[in-house]
Amino acid sequence: MQKVKLFLMICLVSCSVWACANKDLKVERANVVSLTATVEAINLKTRMVTIKGPEGKSVVVKAGEEVINLPQVKVGDKVVLDYVEALAIRMAKPGEVRDETTTLLGAAEPGSKPGVIGATETTVSATIEAIDMKNETATLKMPDGGIRIVKAQDPANLKKVKVGDTIVITYTEALALSVQTVKP
Repeated sequence: MQKVKLFLMICLVSCSVWACANKDLKVERANVVSLTATVEAINLKTRMVTIKGPEGKSVVVKAGEEVINLPQVKVGDKVVLDYVEALAIRMAKPGEVRDETTTLLGAAEPGSKPGVIGATETTVSATIEAIDMKNETATLKMPDGGIRIVKAQDPANLKKVKVGDTIVITYTEALALSVQTVKP
């Protein structure tokens, strides 16, 4: 499960970064968070699991039906959560129109410790309707016709585009969760 999780996260970040390799506008950001918690209690009948985070706070979560190996989890097991978020923005190719979402979901094999990997990647084209350098924002017309005003994290990117340009935005989220037995 760990190798699959690492491979998935590398692919997601790599794909998002690769998608930016076009013209002058290249925005690419990724954030990775990893958290380890300890299983404090588990109720197999209700599927409620109490986990304690690294800062000592306990949380009760419901393990959904997709967690097929829940009986494998024991008090003291470590739950490892990895979350990746990536954003890529580039100039659209002439005539390129995108409005698509891809979702991937994987679960642990029967008999092994529970684990799940999920990823969603959304790619859309947006037309720049207005640029406000003073407020560091751009007004975007989305594929559904909706208008979004977005603040530029790096205002220098606003100088790389003009009203009427079409950009492609790819947003990726991935979550991997695995349960690991504590070794004495």
